[in-house]
Amino acid sequence: MRTTRALIAGFGTTGTLVAAARRERFATPTKWPSLLGIAIGAAAAMASPEEKVYRDLLIEQEASPGDIAIADFLAAYYGLRESESAYHALRSAGQPKAIVDLTLVGPLLVLAAARWHIPDEPFEDRVAAVVERTGHARGRAILTHAEAIRAYHAGEHSKAAKLLFDAVQAFSTLKLDYERAVALADLARALQNVPGREEQAQAQCNEAKAIAERLSATALRVAAENMTVRV
Repeated sequence: MRTTRALIAGFGTTGTLVAAARRERFATPTKWPSLLGIAIGAAAAMASPEEKVYRDLLIEQEASPGDIAIADFLAAYYGLRESESAYHALRSAGQPKAIVDLTLVGPLLVLAAARWHIPDEPFEDRVAAVVERTGHARGRAILTHAEAIRAYHAGEHSKAAKLLFDAVQAFSTLKLDYERAVALADLARALQNVPGREEQAQAQCNEAKAIAERLSATALRVAAENMTVRV
């Protein structure tokens, strides 16, 4: 999964979404259809019609089921669209499998499972063990985010807010602005349910919107504006 190598930096800095979704990168057939998954995820985050163009190109290049599955998952994940089918398709394709893939993509799947109400505890434990063994800071931060979402679903809003604050701080330290903005939006949602924290919730939401605007992450910006980041 070459896609996972490109996910090391994520879509965390200004211009990376735009660069990843640039159509001229695929003017000729790519040797690595999995790279189209990055473009599809970026296009979904930007709410760009290029997403469909890239997926059609992926099919035309006779991509493997694994490449199609990762592309569909990234589209749902970064487009903030609930898709249990995309999750299960990627897992059914036997991905992620290698240690590096479990380290980089595994936490995204764990967060998606928490957000989309998908029970997959054995896989979650496996990813947590790999992330702990590798000491991957980004993975740890995303797993903290996932734990917060599970707490939110359980009605433990104060606990969720504390965990989300920790995730926000971790993403900030790692300079992962996209992930920080998503966590900020989720933090705003959690704080809305804690008495007396409404002003803080609005401040977190405003910061999430500002980051999303700077990154051209239209899907996140719209979600934050409507306070509908799905948790």
